[in-house]
Amino acid sequence: MTKKQPLPPLTPKEKRVLEFIESHILSSGVSPSYQEIKDHFGLASFNSVQNYLKQLTNKGYIENPVGQKRAIQILHSASAVQDSLQLKSVSTKTGSPRSQLLQARDEILSLPLLGKVAAGQPIEALKHDEFVDVPPSLVKNPAKSFALKVQGDSMIEDGIFDEDIILIQKQESASNGDIIVATVENEATVKRFYVRSRPESGSTERMVELRPSNSTMKSMWYSPEEVSIRGIVVGLIRKF
Repeated sequence: MTKKQPLPPLTPKEKRVLEFIESHILSSGVSPSYQEIKDHFGLASFNSVQNYLKQLTNKGYIENPVGQKRAIQILHSASAVQDSLQLKSVSTKTGSPRSQLLQARDEILSLPLLGKVAAGQPIEALKHDEFVDVPPSLVKNPAKSFALKVQGDSMIEDGIFDEDIILIQKQESASNGDIIVATVENEATVKRFYVRSRPESGSTERMVELRPSNSTMKSMWYSPEEVSIRGIVVGLIRKF
């Protein structure tokens, strides 16, 4: 039986890049874009971003599918090498705070799968008797979270594809740029949320813009009272 090779260590800069990717995925539910990585670290070009991602891929810490936006997947955390060394030196009975965190991260949560979003069906009419298992690291508040299966390609440029399962934290408010699940006339949709005046309308009235992340599609505009925010997208699960 071939012995599993240990992960190679990261350089300090590689570790910071990986930590930023992890943090972005946990906070927004999607991986950062090349532009966001470039801006965060003040890199000179996109080639520099690609070089770091290539190094992380070659060392086995991430997968970065070619030709897909926001599709970086974490295979091992930035602290994987340190975790492995520490876990060998602590008691499995008590464990260090970090080992306890790793054990908790390996547990599985079951969230209600309420149906499909952007399918033209109201959330209230969907059955609540199906559940999906998710890693707890993707969910900050399980009691206020649920899952939906995506139907359609309106969010593909944010790395959200047809048949993906998105994880939603229930709340009735959002900030500009958040990816939300909202209902309009009892139909559910997932889009980026903005409140602003509609361009070229000549009016200063603030409207709700539900913006798709697909350059072939146009934003939908509504008065604020027409839109009910059901929650913010906090995670994503993709089955291959």
